[in-house]
Amino acid sequence: MFQDTITLKKLVTDPDDPYGEKEVAEEIEIQNCRFTLRTVYSGTNNDRQVVSNASIVLMSTYTTPFIDFDDSYQGAKIVFNGREYTITTINRDIEPFSRKVYQYKLGVI
Repeated sequence: MFQDTITLKKLVTDPDDPYGEKEVAEEIEIQNCRFTLRTVYSGTNNDRQVVSNASIVLMSTYTTPFIDFDDSYQGAKIVFNGREYTITTINRDIEPFSRKVYQYKLGVI
């Protein structure tokens, strides 16, 4: 079920740049996730817009490494099967008693 591997590319400030102006792409390979191609729309009738073209599910019990996707990952790039996608939505599912995140659902376009 969680057999897909993706590459996460996030722009971060270069630590060697004394002015903090240069950004470099930090790449992380994430294994054992679920990548599903499906288009999600928002709106009604002729006023519909594409929200995402695919969704990615990352579960703490399967996915390695399990990254804490905060709002800074909005706009980061995901590479799957040689195609690059942009993260548009980040949904967190939290266990009710321990308050720990057990899965993320990412919408990409």
